[in-house]
Amino acid sequence: MELTVYRQAAKTRPDGTVVYKGEDALPYADSRLLMVADGLGGAAAIRHSSIKPELFVEDTLIDTLFSGVYDDYSDPVLQEYVKNSFFELRAVKDCYTDNVNNIKKSGYFASRIVSAIVLRELLYNDTFAPASLFSSLEKLTSDKERNEAVAKTGEHFTELIAKKLRMIADNANIFYESSYAGLSLLGTTLTAMLYRELGGKTEVILLTAGDSRPYVWTEKDGLCQLIRDEERPDGGMTNYIKIDDDEGFKINCRYMEFPRPCVIFAASDGCFDSGSFISPLAFEKTILEAARDSADTEEMSSRLHDFFSEYGRHDDSSTIAMKLSGFTSFDEFRRAAERRLAAADKLYFSQMPQLLEEDFIGEYERSMADAPDEMSLLISQLKANENVRTYCEEAVRDEAEELTEDDEGIRNAAELRTSARGEVKRLAAEIAADESDNSDLNGMLDAVKSFHAAKDTYESMHSEKYAANLKAAADKYWADNSAAIISAVRSGKNSYPPELSAEISAAADALSKKLADLGANAEKQKSLFDSYNNTYLMYIGGEQA
Repeated sequence: MELTVYRQAAKTRPDGTVVYKGEDALPYADSRLLMVADGLGGAAAIRHSSIKPELFVEDTLIDTLFSGVYDDYSDPVLQEYVKNSFFELRAVKDCYTDNVNNIKKSGYFASRIVSAIVLRELLYNDTFAPASLFSSLEKLTSDKERNEAVAKTGEHFTELIAKKLRMIADNANIFYESSYAGLSLLGTTLTAMLYRELGGKTEVILLTAGDSRPYVWTEKDGLCQLIRDEERPDGGMTNYIKIDDDEGFKINCRYMEFPRPCVIFAASDGCFDSGSFISPLAFEKTILEAARDSADTEEMSSRLHDFFSEYGRHDDSSTIAMKLSGFTSFDEFRRAAERRLAAADKLYFSQMPQLLEEDFIGEYERSMADAPDEMSLLISQLKANENVRTYCEEAVRDEAEELTEDDEGIRNAAELRTSARGEVKRLAAEIAADESDNSDLNGMLDAVKSFHAAKDTYESMHSEKYAANLKAAADKYWADNSAAIISAVRSGKNSYPPELSAEISAAADALSKKLADLGANAEKQKSLFDSYNNTYLMYIGGEQA
């Protein structure tokens, strides 16, 4: 039993044309191969506007890609897969260059072409067909010989992909455009799982490059990641497929075997990097709940598609290729999933109901990163408290008034106000001296207006400047004295206003409790996650990839 999940973002144009935005290739799953490839929409974001027009036509697509590259590519499985892989391109045939967002990126072409190269090799080259490959490995008598054979398989696919990818790019007129300096040409990840079911085990040969992941799931151990992501701490990949002239890549190859029944699958990062997953346990839970609630593989695929449509929006695509190995029926797998969910509930969720709902670890780390200690957090929190601000402002009002009166702009405004008042007094005196002379009455009105304008300007400037100075002085007072004030209040030896003491005591008690609770929850959550990771990372070791 195999299943695939293929979810990608899309946008409908006003004319009804659907523009698909994902770079993941169509996932592939059959009785011997599981494969996903995630075209790089960032590192390989070159827009290819000059591709051969024959690529838009289903009947000419395959010949355009493979003519001169392969003598034979008529296998119906290969033909169907390649045609289906490029359906998004045909959807924008008539509007490809109308809008830059309709033009496919280099990663889009890379993921589909690389997947086709791998599939064609397994269909046509008997040496590397899974049945032959596993039989050959079985005949080798020493670990050294098997390891060398596995390494040579990786080297073969590295050379094959590098050569054929370049040839197909030439056929399709996919080239490096100078306006995209610094980006990779035809960049993609690859995870291909060649497998054989034999007796009580499932054998797997992994072909990988980049950060798409192979997994195995068993009822006993749960979900296990099989290899470490080829990724730097900043998220950039250290190895992925591309045909840049100055930089190569490597297809890693590894042989593994697992007891049956088991589930093996490959997934792109649009699945396991979902923002709703704070632990791989959440990814496993999602898969098992989809199985528990489904009647068959088709419904399980549909449920996972719907989940990632809602919770996979951080990425344009989410793809999975999965094999249920050794299960006699889907119902048997569903019962195994139910038992594992029950075990997980006992081991993890019953211990902490909010285990996957709230990131206590991250929240605690962020809280402690905001300030070096609890006192700093408390100082920062109390700065905005109304009683604290009132107390600090009362302490610095005289200082704020002095700063305001010393301001050059305020002094100038005060002088203008005084001058305007003087002019009013002068005119008033002249009018009083000669009551029969009304010639200065209009001037008196103008002088009064000027005085009121100067007075309003002064008061407005003074008010704004005083408020700014009061805030600055109060902030400085709190910064200089907060630790001493808080310590005095918490020790009970203070003569501060009751309202201030009450607020500080309440805030200090609340923060201490919050940090204690958060720290305890973070410690418990980490302990449970570490316990889970002991098996999740059993094949690769070290910290979570």
